[in-house]
Amino acid sequence: MILANDPTSREGTGTEPPSVQSLKHEDLEPVIGQLERQLRVLMLERAAILKRIGVIKKTVVGLVDLFGPNVINGELRDFLSLQSAPRSRTHPTLTDLCRQLLREASEPLTVRQILGQLQEKSPAALAGHKHRHNSLRTIMKRLVAYRDAEPVLTEEGTRAWRSTSSSRSTGEKEF
Repeated sequence: MILANDPTSREGTGTEPPSVQSLKHEDLEPVIGQLERQLRVLMLERAAILKRIGVIKKTVVGLVDLFGPNVINGELRDFLSLQSAPRSRTHPTLTDLCRQLLREASEPLTVRQILGQLQEKSPAALAGHKHRHNSLRTIMKRLVAYRDAEPVLTEEGTRAWRSTSSSRSTGEKEF
């Protein structure tokens, strides 16, 4: 039985776009290339915006610390979640632990090395992470965006990270 609205049952009029199956890989290359360039630009813009947001938040928090909470209005206070006192954490976050491991390391660390050290020192920090390698890669990207870490390639060609606060010149290539 053929349905009237079934797109496979229509006669071609020559004005329809080509079907996905008829497109060749070569036809898609310019489109994929353009999308990749746009994505790179947007990711750079996003990193710059996140950095600006962080600077502005720190400035506002500093002003509040200096002059008291009455220097900002309620809307800004709500927006920045400054109404409540800063929560003290009983345990450092996974990001904090990764940052600390990089600072203490004498050489850049790979995700596998970071995971091993975390499992040794603080296994509870990894308890809620189903895909631990992916979580650590995401954290490392975030630390790079925060400029707390920088990616490098080891002599074996493996991606690793080192702390920017204690960068050493040990022969690794910048990534």
